[in-house]
Amino acid sequence: MQIKTYKAVSMRDALAQVKAELGPQAVIVSTREVKENAYGLMGRPMIEVVAAVDYDAEAHRRTLGAHQGSRPRPQAEEAESRAAVPDRLGQEIVELKEMVRRLMEKSEVREPHPLRDKLLSSGIRESLVDLVLSKLGAKGGMDEVRALLAKLLKVEAPPEKRIRVFLGTTGVGKTTTIAKMAGHAVLTEGSRVALVTLDSYRIGAVDQSRIYARILNIPFFAVTTPGEFRSALSQLDSVDHVLVDTVGRSPFCSQYIRQLEGFFEGVDACMFLLMPVATRDPEMDTVTRAFSPLKVDRMIFTKADEASGFGGVVTHNMIHRIPISHITTGQRVPEDMEEARLETVIARTLGDA
Repeated sequence: MQIKTYKAVSMRDALAQVKAELGPQAVIVSTREVKENAYGLMGRPMIEVVAAVDYDAEAHRRTLGAHQGSRPRPQAEEAESRAAVPDRLGQEIVELKEMVRRLMEKSEVREPHPLRDKLLSSGIRESLVDLVLSKLGAKGGMDEVRALLAKLLKVEAPPEKRIRVFLGTTGVGKTTTIAKMAGHAVLTEGSRVALVTLDSYRIGAVDQSRIYARILNIPFFAVTTPGEFRSALSQLDSVDHVLVDTVGRSPFCSQYIRQLEGFFEGVDACMFLLMPVATRDPEMDTVTRAFSPLKVDRMIFTKADEASGFGGVVTHNMIHRIPISHITTGQRVPEDMEEARLETVIARTLGDA
């Protein structure tokens, strides 16, 4: 199965991309309006479509061949079609209805699947649940669900970059997560680590980071401007890892994102986006879109001990395709953080752990 994201200036253009690349059997998972990042505040509105297809190379070639070999429609027929759909909105509605019709014809799940309620109760988005079950068919069981999720989910270690930046909204656990990663690197790996904080906004944030640095006996810098940040980096050439704490703000504050871009322009860093496991599905989408100009490399899902399920994590991963690298499970430093494992994510999602 393939899951891909497309952007275009209209729904018609987005659907044309979906059809051209994934074929007429593609399933629309979600649609939304976004801003074109390249132009900042002046970015034009774009339509983003997430589509999926049960990919079969041979069947796809047959489909392409059938379309290429089909005769062109007569001019009279074309004129009649244009008359039936006089405007672009009408055409888009027709195309959406056609995709839904094809999905209904293709789907093998005619009656509610016995696993549907269980998967929905895990918190996985309904459209993705139906997509998974349509792939498995009526006889698919939990073993088949686990095997399919193992193919779809992206769980990967972070890239080997010396500078690691931790992004996220207020209260997601950035400072504590940094302390956990620093503690593990110093105490377990014997690495040389330094802490840098950009968070002079939150009361006590600098003191908290300074205390962690003192306990681990590692360098600590508090900076407030891009120039001070680069100066700090120039003094840390000898360390193995520079862990950078950022200010937590609302995802609706576009000025804050632009300020962060100024700090990290030209800096080769691994960007972690932190998100509590219990965050609601719509908020996960909003936060991820807000931080997307910073080119997020990995997800760290925090506060797993405070969540009743992992369905939101699976939904986010399947839609946004940002690999998960770590999960935090409590307040203890450095114990309550683990490298993400595919089997663990699936087990927690399906209630096996």
